[in-house]
Amino acid sequence: MLRNMTMTIEETAAGPVALYSGGAGTRPLVLLHGNGHSIHEFDRIVPLLAGQYRLLGWDMPGHGASNAARFDLSIDERAVLLGDMLAGRAQEPAVLVGTSIGAFIAAALAVQRPDQVAALLLVEMQVRDRAWWDAAWPLVNRMFGVPRQDFDAVQARLCSPLDDALLGRWNADREQAGAESMIAAMEAIRDHDAAATLSALTVPTHFLFGEKGPAADCIEAARQCTPHAGCGVIPGAGHFVSIDQPESFAAAVAGMFRGREVC
Repeated sequence: MLRNMTMTIEETAAGPVALYSGGAGTRPLVLLHGNGHSIHEFDRIVPLLAGQYRLLGWDMPGHGASNAARFDLSIDERAVLLGDMLAGRAQEPAVLVGTSIGAFIAAALAVQRPDQVAALLLVEMQVRDRAWWDAAWPLVNRMFGVPRQDFDAVQARLCSPLDDALLGRWNADREQAGAESMIAAMEAIRDHDAAATLSALTVPTHFLFGEKGPAADCIEAARQCTPHAGCGVIPGAGHFVSIDQPESFAAAVAGMFRGREVC
């Protein structure tokens, strides 16, 4: 079990979904992990945040302890599901922190239900068009078509040193999700009109990128879609900023509660 958080299984329209809550604070903060992972993606930052915020999160349908739930959901459908789960659990609008596909879901929910969202921190969001994804699809299939990855493959995706415990958690999460669920998540990203969603945002928004992450070249596209948003780059981080640079990640979260003073 993730330290500082407890899990409940919620029955939803997509099936049983794991919802996590914890922390000592009252200000609601929602953590949304990336594809092939689970709430454990935030293992290194939860202890840094639990004393200040009321933490909420999930294992995305088809992932982690939610691996029995439907996973053939669009980004908008995932956002509706999340919004329904959060309704009544956050007594005030929450800051949503989404990484990778979690960023897409967070932004979609902010458009659907802006009354639920105080601010967005969108981490490593790949703001790309359908043609780019179509050209990249052979790489997507190689990355997510086989769940288990060896030490070298995982270390290549991180800027911080990989140890056996993290490798074990990484592969446990990917194997729980399975190739079909991970590919479906990538199809949801590919098929989603990210530019339209970002252009419709009205809540305070900040983009965060890893200096060496695969989404770093999306900074200008993100700025063009959401002119009111802030943007920061974390040195010494790749796609998994919360793993590579947990202190900087936690500082960015704290900045959203101070009013977009991020990085």
